Amino acid sequence: MRTPSPLPERAAPSRSRRPRALAVVAAAGLAAALVLPTSPATAAAAAPGAAPSVDLGREVIAPGDGWASWSGDTYPERAQRLAAPTTGGSSASPADVYVAGTWQELRDALAGRAGGSQNDARYNTVPRIVYVTGTLDPWLRADGTRTTCDDIAAQITVAGSGAPFSMDDYIAAFGPGVDPSGPLEAARAEAAALQARLTLQHIGSNVTLVGVGDDAHVVGASLRIRDASNVIVRNLTLSDAYDCFPQWDANDAGGNWNSAYDNLSVWTSTSVWIDHNTFDDGEHPAASLDTVYGRPFEVHDGLVDITHGSDLVTLSWNWLQHHDKTDIIGSSDSRLQDRGQHRVTQHHNRWTDIGQRGPRVRFGDVHVYNNLYEQTDATTQASSDGYDFFQYYWGAGRESSIVAESNAVELIDPASASRIIAGWGGTELSATDTLVNGEIVDVLAAYNAGAAAPLSPAVRWDPADAYAYTLTPVGDVAEAVRAGAGAGVLASGTPGATGAPGAFTLSHDNGWDTGLRDGDYRVTADLWWGQNATVVKLYENGTLVGAQSMAGVSPAAQRTTFDIAGRTNGTYAYELVALNPHGESRSRKLTVTVTDAAPAVAVLSASGVRTGDVTITANLWWGTNASEYVLFQDGVEVDRQALTSATPGAQRATTSLGALSPGTYEFTAVLSNAAGSTAARPVAVTVRD
Repeated sequence: MRTPSPLPERAAPSRSRRPRALAVVAAAGLAAALVLPTSPATAAAAAPGAAPSVDLGREVIAPGDGWASWSGDTYPERAQRLAAPTTGGSSASPADVYVAGTWQELRDALAGRAGGSQNDARYNTVPRIVYVTGTLDPWLRADGTRTTCDDIAAQITVAGSGAPFSMDDYIAAFGPGVDPSGPLEAARAEAAALQARLTLQHIGSNVTLVGVGDDAHVVGASLRIRDASNVIVRNLTLSDAYDCFPQWDANDAGGNWNSAYDNLSVWTSTSVWIDHNTFDDGEHPAASLDTVYGRPFEVHDGLVDITHGSDLVTLSWNWLQHHDKTDIIGSSDSRLQDRGQHRVTQHHNRWTDIGQRGPRVRFGDVHVYNNLYEQTDATTQASSDGYDFFQYYWGAGRESSIVAESNAVELIDPASASRIIAGWGGTELSATDTLVNGEIVDVLAAYNAGAAAPLSPAVRWDPADAYAYTLTPVGDVAEAVRAGAGAGVLASGTPGATGAPGAFTLSHDNGWDTGLRDGDYRVTADLWWGQNATVVKLYENGTLVGAQSMAGVSPAAQRTTFDIAGRTNGTYAYELVALNPHGESRSRKLTVTVTDAAPAVAVLSASGVRTGDVTITANLWWGTNASEYVLFQDGVEVDRQALTSATPGAQRATTSLGALSPGTYEFTAVLSNAAGSTAARPVAVTVRD
């Protein structure tokens, strides 16, 4: 019996690839010789010699790069959208550029505000660029300790028993042929919901999520692009979307443990580009799983799943490693609303030791070309008596149409070439120019030879009618893909810096121009020397009040200014956050005190009392001027005038009252501007008989 232990300490991700410099050089030669269809970043990474860093956050998909580069109508959940080539968050304003070095920073950036909800992230359509640096781990608490599966389970009480939930109790209570139900299943579902709040993160529309360098890593989490359009995910290693509380389904192919989390999933979303990422099971690969009820105790779902009517997706140059149910397109045969959707292109991806779904398709027109499928001893080690880990690569599901071209396959057992294709209710699949262990093999004929329901090679669509693409010769696919696929290959970052920016120094000129601390001033930010910033954000009392893009010229100085206006009397604390794709820095706080924002005190005088023609004059001899003057006689307004400001020069306003009846009158005036109001000292006027 298998007991889910607390998640262990995370180790640094291992990378079984050649050194980065060698990989880049190899990719360069092949790209030049074969004219691979690549993005600008791939081309930069493939240049001879040292590759310059490229700001991946501002890149968009190249024309012809699969379905994600296509324009036209799409109908997720039968709601019409007009799709355009994927640009992600490339148009983000400086205020909407973020660096995430922790899980919470990622959540805040996707939500668009600190502490934002999942719905904030899901429905946010503001263009955003989020750079990921280092390892983001939702299980890591702010104090450095780790949440465990047992910590989550302990928060749930099993109804009727008063005991905390335990997967040990769950496993002991059920078994083969028995579907769980009752209080234990309800408690498992509650525990699963708690984990989802911790580890599941939505991504909304118009987002570019990009790793920087070769160590940008999201571990133990599940990212979900949901109800979104125009999303780019690049240069990230996404590992181990671990499910503490998988569910036993006795009716799933004789019984299976099913998990809730994909490393990356695409739900009801369109125009998505997933490029140069690495997907794996981290510290819980398939070979490490225990067997419970005679089946692997599966703690993962897919690596990349595209479901719920998602459409126009390109997966390019990714590395998918050591996983069973790897990549499904379409979640259910019963979702007839997905007809016409699920158009996906998968090219130049590396699939290492996967069990199945490379991909499995329902309803979609899916183009699979120039991919490498490879098996090592790990495929054998993940198998057991009565259970062969490798099942198939291309699954033809209901109403699907897969076009597979010029793919390379390396099998431990060449006889399993007949299992490269599997039928799941589909009727058509085209597979041409498939290289199996160095030889061209008609893998469709190999499948059809033993199939109860053979597949027709007469597919309903031609990828060339949708977009222009160039095939890498199949004999060169393995070397090109090994050199260029996965995270950490692109020379990401920024050409203007090789590390996080230095800290800026803030200064101000409040009171310098007029001698008045009047609330109109300039804050200057100086970086005297060091790594430069590409974006600076100025915060006033913790609120963002300005953001600017910067041209990086490291290690030269940088300077920028922010004009502040209309501040009322008070104290203001300023802090500058400087960032580039590598990280961010914070300046020391600068305090600015405003004392003269409201008008200065005017002096009132009266004339004409003896002649019977009374005039009241308000003189502001020097100071912050007013935009309005109001005169009161015995507390009642008798005049109102707009004034023209000439700070710090004098202002004057006069009111002719004419003849007043004998008596004593008190006059006062209030001078106002946007920052406040100032009352003049009263003046008494006595009119005699």
